[in-house]
Amino acid sequence: MKQPRPQFFYKSFLELDGANLVYILSFDSVCIKSLLDDKNEDYFPNSDYPLIYMNKFTKKSGNGFFLHNSIDLALDSNQIGAVSKLIEYIVKYQNNYVSSYLFQKSIIKLMEKGIHCCDLMDSDIFSFKFDYDDWPSVHTN
Repeated sequence: MKQPRPQFFYKSFLELDGANLVYILSFDSVCIKSLLDDKNEDYFPNSDYPLIYMNKFTKKSGNGFFLHNSIDLALDSNQIGAVSKLIEYIVKYQNNYVSSYLFQKSIIKLMEKGIHCCDLMDSDIFSFKFDYDDWPSVHTN
């Protein structure tokens, strides 16, 4: 809140390999809780540009790349509070099926560590609804 332009923490920059400071600071629960607090909602990007997304990094060997996101980094750092706050943010502001890719590698880890996932499972993230008029509303499949 003491920063002259707090929007800086939520934007993505090419100099940071396309990451934003939320990703970079996700190893620290205190930072994430402060950045993703509802009082900072005015600075969050609009729904067209998600705040939490996969980042593409080149492997140290130089052969290929790997994908990593804020949840993965927080889990790797054993920051349960940060993971919970990130999930809370995703459920509230990125609540759509497209966000499910964020949990492809980590959903088992989340459950093993005992992280509260009820809101995540009840959200639209793991539920895809399609509208097809020719499909009967009640169908055995």
